[in-house]
Amino acid sequence: YKVPHITGGLNAKITQQGSHYVFRNTAAGPIYEKSIVDYMVEQGYTKFAIIADNSAYGQGQADYQENALEAHGLKALVRETYAGDDKDFTGQLTKIMQADPEVLLFAGSEVASGLIAKQARAMGFEGEFAGGAAVGTPKFIEVAGDASEGVHFSSPYITNDLNDMTRDFAKRYEERWGEPPESHGAKAYDGAMMLIQALEACAPDNINGECIADEMHKICGYQGLQGEFCYDETGEGIQAISIGVIENGELKPL
Repeated sequence: YKVPHITGGLNAKITQQGSHYVFRNTAAGPIYEKSIVDYMVEQGYTKFAIIADNSAYGQGQADYQENALEAHGLKALVRETYAGDDKDFTGQLTKIMQADPEVLLFAGSEVASGLIAKQARAMGFEGEFAGGAAVGTPKFIEVAGDASEGVHFSSPYITNDLNDMTRDFAKRYEERWGEPPESHGAKAYDGAMMLIQALEACAPDNINGECIADEMHKICGYQGLQGEFCYDETGEGIQAISIGVIENGELKPL
């Protein structure tokens, strides 16, 4: 039907179906996981475990983590899976702790990852926690509590205080919604602003799916909240993201 679609989904396959009409408004999942694995390996860690939910999102992120480890000649000591609505992770964490990893990589939702972090610390796990998009959020911090301290994550949008653009966005967002924005709001805003740019290029006489998609593909050099976008033929627009750490209950860029 030639309807342009802008998604915040991270699965790499979304933009690999040959569609001219699909665009991602953030980095693809492999970029998140490669970035955090590369960083942790650079810090000297070599023993990793993975815990992932059984959804396409969780399994995809875990696959990307394994691929990133393999690029360093490493292999996860253990990879455990859980159902998305699970609340007790004792069995998985027992197996993980028996493998004695230095780093536990999360591949699941904010809430589940937060519960896992809290339970792992309660069971005596003393290693590092790290992950991609889900753990770099206020919701993860809220659920994990003290267990979130020191967690490393990858994200294209870590702080509202990065520059004048992010500060202005955060001020207007909080005035409108009564709470500060985080990465989900930032990527939705970037996607909307680029869509508006494409609509304006097609207006007033040519506002249709084909024109909008064509104009989206022309976007290059657009400075968004998450960084600079330059769309390729597959609908991927941003390739670089940052590493952050949770300190005193706040997301901090490194």
